[in-house]
Amino acid sequence: MDAASNSARSHSIMSRSSNYRRLLFAFYTILAIFTFAYWEEIQTFYNNSPSSPSSLVGASKQVTKSDSTDETAGDNNAVQLLSSSSSTSNGTHDNSGDNTIGEGTSPPLLFCSTCNYLNDTSCNDRVDYLLRHFPDSNPTKEVAQQNLMKVGHCIEVVLDHTEKQEEATTTTDGQCTFCEHGMIDPNFIVPRTSGHTCGQLRSMVLSVDENNRNGTHLCTSIRKEEGVCCPKNKDGIFIAPPPTPPPPPAVVKVNYKKDLNVTMPTHNMRHENGTFIGASEWYHYWTIAKNVKRSNNNNYNNNDSSQSYMDHSHDDYVLSRVKADFEKAIEHTRKMKSRYEEVNAIPDYRARGLGWIEQRLGMVLTVAVVGDNDAAAADREESMGVLSAGNISIFIVDAVGDIKCGGNDNNSDETLSDNWMEYHPPLTMWVRANGPEIFAGTALPHVFASSSSPDDRHRCAWRYEFEPRIPGVYSIYVKALTFNGFADWNKDLCKVEKLQWENESPEGVGDGQIQAAIVHQLAEKGNFSHHRGLMAFKNYDQLNSCCEACTRSRGCRMWSIPGEIDECELYFDRIEDDIDFWDSDMGKHLGRDRTYSYAQQKVSDFPAVRRRLGRRNDRRKLAMNRNEIVLPTWPKLGVPDSFGYPREEPVLDFIGCGWSNLKSFESPCHYPSDDLIFGSGKRIEITVDSKDQIADVSIASKVEEKKACSVEDESFGNGRWVKYPFPDDSVCMPVERDLDSGGFRTYMPKYNGTSMPPFCWHRDNIDQCCNACAEMGCRFIVTHRWVSDLRQSGKWFGRWENYDCFYDDLGSAEIQQCIDRKNISNIEVKGASVKQILQRYIEQKLNGIQMVKPTAFSRNIVLDTLKMPHVVWHDAVKEFGNKLDAYGEINNETSEYYFVTGFYFSSEREPHVIVDRSLQFSNLAWKKLTPKGYKMINAFDVTAAFTYDSDGQNDGLHITGPPIRAILTKFFHHLCQE
Repeated sequence: MDAASNSARSHSIMSRSSNYRRLLFAFYTILAIFTFAYWEEIQTFYNNSPSSPSSLVGASKQVTKSDSTDETAGDNNAVQLLSSSSSTSNGTHDNSGDNTIGEGTSPPLLFCSTCNYLNDTSCNDRVDYLLRHFPDSNPTKEVAQQNLMKVGHCIEVVLDHTEKQEEATTTTDGQCTFCEHGMIDPNFIVPRTSGHTCGQLRSMVLSVDENNRNGTHLCTSIRKEEGVCCPKNKDGIFIAPPPTPPPPPAVVKVNYKKDLNVTMPTHNMRHENGTFIGASEWYHYWTIAKNVKRSNNNNYNNNDSSQSYMDHSHDDYVLSRVKADFEKAIEHTRKMKSRYEEVNAIPDYRARGLGWIEQRLGMVLTVAVVGDNDAAAADREESMGVLSAGNISIFIVDAVGDIKCGGNDNNSDETLSDNWMEYHPPLTMWVRANGPEIFAGTALPHVFASSSSPDDRHRCAWRYEFEPRIPGVYSIYVKALTFNGFADWNKDLCKVEKLQWENESPEGVGDGQIQAAIVHQLAEKGNFSHHRGLMAFKNYDQLNSCCEACTRSRGCRMWSIPGEIDECELYFDRIEDDIDFWDSDMGKHLGRDRTYSYAQQKVSDFPAVRRRLGRRNDRRKLAMNRNEIVLPTWPKLGVPDSFGYPREEPVLDFIGCGWSNLKSFESPCHYPSDDLIFGSGKRIEITVDSKDQIADVSIASKVEEKKACSVEDESFGNGRWVKYPFPDDSVCMPVERDLDSGGFRTYMPKYNGTSMPPFCWHRDNIDQCCNACAEMGCRFIVTHRWVSDLRQSGKWFGRWENYDCFYDDLGSAEIQQCIDRKNISNIEVKGASVKQILQRYIEQKLNGIQMVKPTAFSRNIVLDTLKMPHVVWHDAVKEFGNKLDAYGEINNETSEYYFVTGFYFSSEREPHVIVDRSLQFSNLAWKKLTPKGYKMINAFDVTAAFTYDSDGQNDGLHITGPPIRAILTKFFHHLCQE
């Protein structure tokens, strides 16, 4: 199915709501005038101070006053939009007097900048501003343009210059300030600042961390430029700086000839026979990782990866639920799309989450939950379904039903064709059931019975099963992650070449002009009539990132470093070839400009499930616009000027809302829940018959009928998390932060294996971890996280448990006995970034432990991460396999060598670092290393439940907290097991 037909079908689905969207847009336009969000925006646009504009072009000179008593009251008091700037010393607004501007206010102040409407795009910004905030006097774009021209392209502002207010503004909370009362031209390039504009300097001081306050070196240095960006005379009137003469044009000579033999990736999702590219490999790997524990009477489980038999006992009920939820699911998607349309950001909608699925696949997915013992109970109209303990299935089903899955033949209910899974889209979706036990993993394809109606027989569906043993309430969540995630890559196909060029520009030409001139000449010589940049996020590997961006961008013919204003540029033969940004219905390019600023987004704009930040950070920063962030500038990118081509091979795509090297800045999810499948959030109550009631077992007791786990039990899909009551302080001592074992970087509670029972190690406060940034660009998006009920609960006490065996929790005395008994002289942790995380926790666990003296007979123990995830980032599958082949045989008489699998990622922080490849590389390590005597520790399953909740910096990659303790519990158990 090609993109055009999908787009047409998508247009058909959405077009029915056009009138609804118009009404909704009109309603929100009017509502926006009376929301506190725009009061904050006015403050930021002019002076970011309580001494805010009270009179604007087209607005009434009358001022409405409010008696709000605190800063949060603005969320509920829309009348503050044009509130008086006068206030009493205690922060409450003074209601005395009338509502007109009185003698105590300053004369009107002209907030001006030179503006040629035909050539200056900033004029469009002012037109949009008047249309949004003052629609009564600016009903159309033409009227707004005329109003601007009447006042000489200036916006009239009334400022209150009372001494108290200015003092409060400039010293609030010690925050560094810049041009508090407005600036002449935010786009003016400030001399001596390497091309930074006044607006960028202001963004820098507003986003500095706690180390950059008033009086610091950075703040003082930037504020020196206030004389250029915001000069004013003694009366407070802004004085424009002397006009800067235009620089001479850049002149460069680029040595480039277009390669006419380059073949682009097809971006087709299917083979000519209708099967999906990569579907067979996708099914092979994810079947390996499926949850292996099933009831004995459950026929869905089959060791044969082709899964020739499939359980259809719930098909009728699931299909009936999908039909009942059809309108709700469609409406949910419509509203989401409208959100993006209203801010001119449809390319963002198409790039991530439910928008990607709807636009590329023509599917709208919905969730249905069913139990083996009482199918119809799970999705009643009540707020919570009640199910009996037993096998529970979570179905994810396409409500539209246009794509046909399950093969083209009319199979019987008992058997399926050998290649049925190749007709299923290779779509990876994370599923979690969070309750007294936590089950998490990936949904596998499901095919409905042949007895179903023709429209339903081939309806695409996925299924995740789990078997809870402990009664209680479980929440169900499903999030989209990747498409065709096992597609490998060959970096040589990028055909990277060094870009040869000569600079013949006259003196005074800046780097930015030269950079743009190089791109323009490349486009001219290559006959590329369209090109656009890539604002990559955390771009540590520009060559591979730019090649990957071009490979994934439909229609891209070439890429180059530098870009016109970005780190790299993507080139297209025609503008309509840029399919990701092309509107085929309207016949126009959608562009990269967006009419929003996420720096000003308020917490109240988001669903209540996301936590409110502290007082100082009461605005939630999502993704940034290009003029709100300072990125590395050419020619100091650290790589040679280069160009190359898209790889001619199948490509993967990360479509979730987690960190994305290529999309976090360029195509952000507007809400971090925009990848959450409709129907997520269902809550089910699991009940247990009295005869099957499981006795309450404390975390300290062992289940006698279970055996001790061996390394053979580290298979994929074998286990789940079990929660226990948080221990009393008298048992484990009060929880304190451990600042001695690296806990100053990422939150870790103190643990003493000598004075506490060993199970105390599993205590945690997961809501306190993983908020600090260490990576470039992190601070702009670290709060843009989906916060689930697991993280919201804060206190954590539980552990990972296998279905059929147990892991011993070892205290310091038991570990010391193990060290002495096995004559261990050293425990070495190897790897890269994940190794550093493990090292901090293992040092805490080994505190006070003495190793034996090294001798020829002492034993050396290694715990190796195999440099995951870095190898997943840099290596193709074959390259990693070659590295594993170089590992030698292990002599278990003198050493033991354990390796940790990759984690369950929920991001693509670097290109190719996704959950599918983590599983693929982990399985390859198991196949190649275990026959040589290496012992695997399964971290993949352990991290799945916490991938969104205890991941450092919210990066979806470096998962810490409870999963790390589970990994090391396994390690010490296997090491010391007799």
